Amino acid sequence: MKYHQLRAFLTVAEQGSIRAAARSLHLSQAALTKALKELEQDLGVPLVLRTARGVQLTAFGQQLRIRAQLIVSEMRRAEDDIAQMKGAADGSVSAAVTPAAALSILPQAYRAFRRKMPNARVSFIEGFPGVALPRLRDGSLDFVVAVIVPEHLGPEFDHIELYESRSVVVGRADHPLRDCESLAELAEAEWLMNPSPESSTRALLDVFGEMGLPVPQRVIECPSFVIAHGLLRGTDTLAAMPAPLLEHQWVGDGLAVLPISDRLPAISVGVVTRRDSPLTPAASLLLDCLQEAVKG
Repeated sequence: MKYHQLRAFLTVAEQGSIRAAARSLHLSQAALTKALKELEQDLGVPLVLRTARGVQLTAFGQQLRIRAQLIVSEMRRAEDDIAQMKGAADGSVSAAVTPAAALSILPQAYRAFRRKMPNARVSFIEGFPGVALPRLRDGSLDFVVAVIVPEHLGPEFDHIELYESRSVVVGRADHPLRDCESLAELAEAEWLMNPSPESSTRALLDVFGEMGLPVPQRVIECPSFVIAHGLLRGTDTLAAMPAPLLEHQWVGDGLAVLPISDRLPAISVGVVTRRDSPLTPAASLLLDCLQEAVKG
């Protein structure tokens, strides 16, 4: 297996067609098809099926895709490492960042990062665990900044805490339950929850059980901050979120913090990395900048 063959295969799997993949890689369709056929011959199995609707992966192709993503990602990181050792000022970093960090420490950290690496390629996605951790696992991301319960992370991950903040229960400003002072009054409410087991929002459900209260059954799984924010402002849903988020006007407008006296779980925002994959220089620099931004 060769790098260009795996890259061609992964691009075809992502794009769903030979033509689109060739365009994405700036190759001719003949060159891309040749790379695919060589890879299939090397492995002795069919990897893709060509249909009228495009290209579909065989069972062999689906299995290879998992490993190939890791291989190509690690080769990209190796190239970045060597380029940095040779004095290059570019490189690349791909990270997921939770809204809590994106609205607080990320802008300052990114400015500091850009001053040192003005030509680096940077990619960000929203850092909810259920979406981000699978991409960290397959090598698509360098690290994840997320609200995490470290004890729930898999053994393949390492975790560094950045900061803690307190959690509050929020709903729309005229929510019928806006004056409730205990979780017992909210068991029958409809809640927005991050479905990932690694997320701290799951800890809120544990609090209900620890207090001997019925665990909420009306739960909307929502790993998107924008969707959750829209639902909170326009429906009778409730959610737990980091208190500092509400300090940003566009987040807090139209929302009210319920005066809950019960102790809610603290929110830990941390960095998650793959244990078996050292960070590239660009990723390490961005992480350093994030840690400096936390210090103030």
